[in-house]
Amino acid sequence: MANNVRTSRVWVKVFWINAILLMALLVGLEGFCRWRGIPYTVEWTPTENALAQFDSELGWVYLPNLSKTVNEAGHQWLVYTDEDGIRVPRSGTQLDPSRPSILFIGCSFTMGHGLAYQDSFVGQFAALPGMPLQVVNLGVQAYGTDQALLALKKSLPKFRAKIIVYTFVAEHIRINGNHDRRLLYPTANLLGTKPLFALNHSGELYLAKPALRYEEYHCSYLWDALQIKVGTRLGLFPPFPKELTQQLMLAMKKESEAAGAKFVVMNWRWTPEDYDEIFQELDIEMLDTLTNAPPGWKQMRMWQSSGHPSDTASAHAAQLLYNYFRNNDDF
Repeated sequence: MANNVRTSRVWVKVFWINAILLMALLVGLEGFCRWRGIPYTVEWTPTENALAQFDSELGWVYLPNLSKTVNEAGHQWLVYTDEDGIRVPRSGTQLDPSRPSILFIGCSFTMGHGLAYQDSFVGQFAALPGMPLQVVNLGVQAYGTDQALLALKKSLPKFRAKIIVYTFVAEHIRINGNHDRRLLYPTANLLGTKPLFALNHSGELYLAKPALRYEEYHCSYLWDALQIKVGTRLGLFPPFPKELTQQLMLAMKKESEAAGAKFVVMNWRWTPEDYDEIFQELDIEMLDTLTNAPPGWKQMRMWQSSGHPSDTASAHAAQLLYNYFRNNDDF
């Protein structure tokens, strides 16, 4: 009996010694990662930093009353915003909240990254003959479906919306599963984290994590490095939350219809191999940019490294959308 007691005490002591050693090792590795800047080393600044400010609800929003020339990859393009930080065609443009409007939501594809407003697909859509609706561009660079949903909720009460168009690109799925964008872009200088939604046991959306400034955000560099290095190799990172993204789009549709507006998704694809399985059995009206795409569609980008649509690609998307609404007697 006495021997059993002594043996148990020895094992308890061994356990605590190993636990303390392990804790010391983890603390040491965490300190080393922070000292060496692993996995985060700032090497570049996203374009939106020059146009935006941190926002506790959306993560980042465009600065109001902006008149800014953006320089990127040898290209220059002008960006103007109104008093609410919405991209507009020219300085001093005031949107009329009383006019029947079509609201465009999404990321840089909607915003018109790299293009003057009139060359973006939203700008070219607005300029098509006989356009009866006021066109409102709520696109913001690097937004996911989650931020587009929040932007829609925020803007719907301000406009007489008749149609909502969300531009979807497959990268939005990964963005929707991410809270700290540094995990996706470890060398980027970012404004803060983004909001993160999740699904509860009933499959309902809820805000799991709010957007935070990095001064307020606490994380483990060691754990983040393991996610990026090991998780990526094992195919576990980054998350690819298909169901979450579907529910976010359905929430957009619900918000739109509650406001008396039609909801349509523009699925921006460059090739037939681009991901679009998310729309299978999803009760949402969807347009595919591959429909009647012109020859050389895949190459119609601002510059190949960016992947953003050129003015020619934008013209196709604008006409595709315009024809769809005309054929369906939406205006």
